[in-house]
Amino acid sequence: MKTRRNYSFAKASRLINKIIAENLNMMANYQNEAIQAGIDNKRDINGKSYVPLSEESTLPIRNARKQGFTPLDRMKGARQKKLRNTKILRATQRKLISKIQMMTDYGVFHNQGFTTSIKSMIPNKKVPARNWFGISTEMRPKGRKYKEFVRMAMTNIKKSLRK
Repeated sequence: MKTRRNYSFAKASRLINKIIAENLNMMANYQNEAIQAGIDNKRDINGKSYVPLSEESTLPIRNARKQGFTPLDRMKGARQKKLRNTKILRATQRKLISKIQMMTDYGVFHNQGFTTSIKSMIPNKKVPARNWFGISTEMRPKGRKYKEFVRMAMTNIKKSLRK
């Protein structure tokens, strides 16, 4: 006995942008949570530990400014939120792009690395990059979570063909 199934490609085409946008937004939410968890665990996007505060530069500056020795990632309240603030730009059916954006220059400087100015307390000191912001290894192509999200999107697209 042969069976035949009729698929509605018109219905699927109306749903596909919605499915992709929803999936991109879920991926952005997960990645943002991974970035914040990395800060809490003192790990970069590659899973490596951060280099501790420098005895030569960071700690004397904090002491001279009477800021104490509380690491930046342990600050409480508004200061902590300002330093690690991100914004998710959501994908829509018409614009299938989702982004996570850093909201402070402080985060950008530490993600790219920088050299202190001549007028600084410690002039011309190279500060290494801390890759805390970006796509984690599990969300890169061939990563575990990336494959999971792609599989989920493909399942939802196949389901849309049956409607």
